[in-house]
Amino acid sequence: MKTKDITKIAIMIGIIIVLGFFPPIPISLLPVPIVIQNAGFMLSGLLLGKKNGTIATLLFLLLVAFGFPLLAGGRGGMIVFFSITAGYLVAYPFAAFMIGWMTERFNPDNKKLSYAFGITFLLGALFIDFLGAVGVSLLSDVSLSKSLIASLAFIPGDTVKAFVTAILAQRISKALGQRGR
Repeated sequence: MKTKDITKIAIMIGIIIVLGFFPPIPISLLPVPIVIQNAGFMLSGLLLGKKNGTIATLLFLLLVAFGFPLLAGGRGGMIVFFSITAGYLVAYPFAAFMIGWMTERFNPDNKKLSYAFGITFLLGALFIDFLGAVGVSLLSDVSLSKSLIASLAFIPGDTVKAFVTAILAQRISKALGQRGR
């Protein structure tokens, strides 16, 4: 792995950590709050591609597993992987991989905003929400159908996050392209 790749991965982990500083917003429908941090995992797939985006996400989750309180709300440790939000945590590396794979295949330079948004919304936001709802259902007394319906509360915010993430990826890619990457 090249030094440039390692640097990009480290910067992306830093971005994901900073996004965790935004406090979680509790909602009454589910015992899972709204967080900004999941935009970082979507951005890692868009900017770093399937391999490096997944590596950045897995390294971040490894830091969390070691006990660093890096998740939104200052959570960390192995216990979070067995908590009600475990489905979301499991979804993050898969979402980064799928977003990276589709971006590399259909929108390699992040030039088409509509592609970046579609990929991010479908394979990022909706996929994360789906696996998260499955996790909530498995780890609580909430049925899968109720969990999926309650997850619809995340859709408006996740739509905005996917759109902003696509715009950021497009602008960052353009700026890096002008500087010779």
